[in-house]
Amino acid sequence: MAATDKTMKKQAATKINGAKATEGSATTTNLNNALSIFARPGQVGKKSKAAARGKVAVIYTRVSTKEQAETNQSLETQLERCRAYAERHGYEVVETFGGTYESAKNDERKHFQLMLEFAKKSRQQVGYIIVYSHDRFSRSGSNAIYITDQLSQMGISVVAVTQPVDTMTSAGKLQQGIQFLFSQFDNDQRREKCMAGMEAKVRKGYVVGKAPMGYDQLKVNGEQVIKPNKTGKLIRQAFLLKAEQGLSNTDIIRRLKSQGLPLYDQTLTKIFRNPFYCGLITHGLLQEGEVIEGRHEPLVSRDVFLRVNGLQSQNAQGYTQVKEDENLPLRHHIKCGSCSKPLTGYEMKKKGIHYYKCNTKGCCLNRNAGKMHELYQGLLKEFQIDPILLPQVQEMMGQVFTKLSQEHGQEEKRLKLQLAELKKKLNTLERRYAYGEIEREIFQKFSGELKTEGREIGVNLEKLSGPLSNHQMLVENGLKLALSLSSSWTKGDALQRRRLQALVFPEGVQYDREKEGYRTTRVNSIFGLASEISQKMGEKERGKSSSETDFSLLVVRRGIEPLLPE
Repeated sequence: MAATDKTMKKQAATKINGAKATEGSATTTNLNNALSIFARPGQVGKKSKAAARGKVAVIYTRVSTKEQAETNQSLETQLERCRAYAERHGYEVVETFGGTYESAKNDERKHFQLMLEFAKKSRQQVGYIIVYSHDRFSRSGSNAIYITDQLSQMGISVVAVTQPVDTMTSAGKLQQGIQFLFSQFDNDQRREKCMAGMEAKVRKGYVVGKAPMGYDQLKVNGEQVIKPNKTGKLIRQAFLLKAEQGLSNTDIIRRLKSQGLPLYDQTLTKIFRNPFYCGLITHGLLQEGEVIEGRHEPLVSRDVFLRVNGLQSQNAQGYTQVKEDENLPLRHHIKCGSCSKPLTGYEMKKKGIHYYKCNTKGCCLNRNAGKMHELYQGLLKEFQIDPILLPQVQEMMGQVFTKLSQEHGQEEKRLKLQLAELKKKLNTLERRYAYGEIEREIFQKFSGELKTEGREIGVNLEKLSGPLSNHQMLVENGLKLALSLSSSWTKGDALQRRRLQALVFPEGVQYDREKEGYRTTRVNSIFGLASEISQKMGEKERGKSSSETDFSLLVVRRGIEPLLPE
């Protein structure tokens, strides 16, 4: 009986304690609910950071074309090291990507994008992207930092086997970002060295890239050797048929086809115009008009090459159009005042006289080159300055450019703020797309618009940070040239004349046949402003001009062109 009483008392005590506990829990819940009203809007239930995704991982491997032969970073080595790292740290590898040759200078790589899409949207909740080194992931610098930041916000970390850092800490993120920036720096340095090496190679007479049709490209004892092949012999025959027999391209193509070399007319024309076949090399890495003596065996002599190109330019009217001629430096620089088409040039061989001509049907503009040159010399004289006025003009232009530099600084600041705001919008848009809040079509449309606007701002910023940063040297060089524009043009060779023409009148000039003179659409700001100041000073007594004269800045605002070396 006593035992029964004790049991009943224990049960009663348990019920009471349970009731008190329940009552206490309810009180705590009620208190929490009451305090929740003081939370900031949007804070209730919001996670402070992305939820951990566990130890599920993918592997990404990559080599660029240049690194195909590097055994220490081969695709097999990368994959082996990444798998070993995953096994050592207990990561479950669910997929591998890459395994191919992709350049990392931009992040639009096919396999790279597939990997990112999988990591973001996989049902297996990928938490890690394992790479051999950070430069295998990307060499795009700041863009790589942005991508890893976006991944981090989704709970995904980029892990480099040979460059381990703790990206969960601010110091680790900084170290990873520095490694991405150094990867881009290394890429830029490689490109600069490569371009310099290619230019040096071309200047020594070597072929950069693939040799033209008709040549085999070999290596003998590590040295480049370019030799004519069977096709080269037929190409030599084509040159001789054109130079010695004057056959048409159609007849030459027919003969070559019968001997097993089918060619289109455009291809044959390109062959005839390529100086490589007479032993010379031209290349985009060289300066305009520069020609290098090649190390290869020429198929034809230079005399034959020139004769062929002379025949190529003949036409039914009995005159020869000249591609580059000391006697016709204004070709394509002068435009017809009626139809705005650039004038071409030709030589009447019987009389030895050169002419400029408009090829527009029905225009009939045809002018003696000598007279056109005299008019052009007169036009240049209008933009020359009197040496006596040089100190005053230089001082005045210095004041104008100083003021303009201040305006450019303000405009540059405004554009940078605008660009920063644009980048924020783009980041927001990309974040929303990454979280699946907007469709791909909408993202592509608006991100494209923002990127286009950003590029336009970038172009304007580049213009503002140009020549005005060192306007004193710009003014000095420009005024030195402005002292003798006309005589410099007259004494220069064809290349020097064309450079001077493009410098003073960047968009060329128009010839007005009715007024027998030139019209200028745009003048280089240096010469335009110097001429305006010089003319206004000339209206006053020489040497007594006031430095406070009010000169318009409109000429300068049209744009400052860089001065070419003399």
